[in-house]
Amino acid sequence: MPIRAENKGRYPADWKSISKRMREQAGQKCQKCGAPNGEVICRGTDDAFNGGTYMIPDGRVYDDETGEHLGIARGSEYPGRYARIVLTVAHLDHQPENCGDDNLRAWCQRCHNLYDAPMRAAGIKGRKWQKNAMSDLFDSTTAAP
Repeated sequence: MPIRAENKGRYPADWKSISKRMREQAGQKCQKCGAPNGEVICRGTDDAFNGGTYMIPDGRVYDDETGEHLGIARGSEYPGRYARIVLTVAHLDHQPENCGDDNLRAWCQRCHNLYDAPMRAAGIKGRKWQKNAMSDLFDSTTAAP
């Protein structure tokens, strides 16, 4: 995941090697859904037929949540969106300084984004609140005469 500019200094100097080690320990596969790093997969989009699944190029279909192999499908029968898997490394406690193996997971961009979504939403809300608070504080139209 892209690192916000204000957080770059919170990561250790050897973050690239830590991240690489975690991806290698995971066998270059997402530790949640099992999607293979660098592979173009098809994420299912039809909830009635195959929502919550993904298909790799040889037709094998897996569960998005568990990585369990579910069977084989033909691409022409599998509605979905194609995406290249980018294996990222997530901090379970959202603290970049805490790089212990028990706090890190190698996850694809989908699983990482789903995990981070509540934290990201709270950050957006907080930044919006700060911006509005600052504009209220310095807005000349509300200043006393």
